[in-house]
Amino acid sequence: MIALTGPGEGKIPLKAIVELCSRTTCIPIDCDLYLHVKGYSLARVTHIDLEADILNRVVKPRSSQYCRYSVSGNYINLYLRNHVYVNELNITVRKIKISCKELIDALGDGTRSWVYLGGKYGGVFLGFKKPQVEKLEDLARKLGVAPRK
Repeated sequence: MIALTGPGEGKIPLKAIVELCSRTTCIPIDCDLYLHVKGYSLARVTHIDLEADILNRVVKPRSSQYCRYSVSGNYINLYLRNHVYVNELNITVRKIKISCKELIDALGDGTRSWVYLGGKYGGVFLGFKKPQVEKLEDLARKLGVAPRK
């Protein structure tokens, strides 16, 4: 079986700070962020992987939700529809906040739309709409990984 988390062919690691946020508090988590390009390591569409076990408390593996998101200033904010209390952090998670310059530049400041947030073992993945996927694939090409059919 192919590992679904961690580095792999066609998974481009990006520097990012990922935070889980309640109404009043944001707590940074130890999280790896990958731009996972279509055609590599079982990816049928280009998407973003956020890999940290604690994210499975927020979105259980094999479950999903559609979330609003916005790109504003230095952050991508994912607004959860289902708020979840996380014992280890002692907060009710309402939002996932991502600071990643490459992603923000690719998606464009001021972008607002919906994203598919899916749980997988060891983290979550973000499935964007076609216009954003095309921008992510342009970023992947700039970073030396062209999508495969």
